[in-house]
Amino acid sequence: MIRRPLSRLSPVAAVVLAASLAAGCGVREGEVKGVALVDRTRLTVCTHVPNPPFEERRDGKVVGFDMDLMGLVGKRLGVPLNVRETAYDPMQSGSALTATRCDVVAAAMTITQARAAEIGFSKPYFDVYQMVVGRKGRALTSPAALKSAHVRVGTLGLTGGERYLRDAELDTVSYKTPDALLDGLRTRRVDVVVADHPTALRWLRDPANAAFTARGRFGTGEQYGFMVTRNSDPALVQTIDQTLDAARADGSYQRLYEKWIGRSPGVRR
Repeated sequence: MIRRPLSRLSPVAAVVLAASLAAGCGVREGEVKGVALVDRTRLTVCTHVPNPPFEERRDGKVVGFDMDLMGLVGKRLGVPLNVRETAYDPMQSGSALTATRCDVVAAAMTITQARAAEIGFSKPYFDVYQMVVGRKGRALTSPAALKSAHVRVGTLGLTGGERYLRDAELDTVSYKTPDALLDGLRTRRVDVVVADHPTALRWLRDPANAAFTARGRFGTGEQYGFMVTRNSDPALVQTIDQTLDAARADGSYQRLYEKWIGRSPGVRR
């Protein structure tokens, strides 16, 4: 191809060529502070509600621990949040990201090898263990104890806790939402439920659930991370990671943890 200097081109052609060259140099229409966004005027976050205390709807707005952390990321970029409520499966599979519906999935997602092979993750922002909740009875502190007790166990579908129990050859009754899981316990369709500890602790603080108690807990090694498109500009992940580091350093993370969960955090880094 023969290249002509810009001075010989028509004004319109010069503008088009200059824009093309700029795009070739990595300048994107949706960039904010070097981070490519679906919409440069806001940070678009996909989540699934209800999943308190990480995300829930209050007064018509989606709030929670995840949303407050994402708010810190938006503040670092200088843009507000745009929260899109999304079905759980498209989020956990990553299709909500690849369809450019959102920049980040913030929905208490467990980092797994299978997901990490297809989807990008921030550094871990939350360590989680599984809590067994039910009416008073013997301690149940492991999958083996649940199995030997011959109890009907409820779990939240497509979660790390459910996979962990089923990998231990324990049959469980799967529910689509935390509210449905708790209702299964209330109506005695299951004898106990196993849930991530922040969700379980929230239930137990509610006087309406005074009939229930913590029967035990066990670790699975699960950690939550924020999800991004695997082949996206690494600047977004770097921004999220830097925000998390700064929040831990200045006490913001601790304050948000106590606001939503109420227990001192400990995250492996």
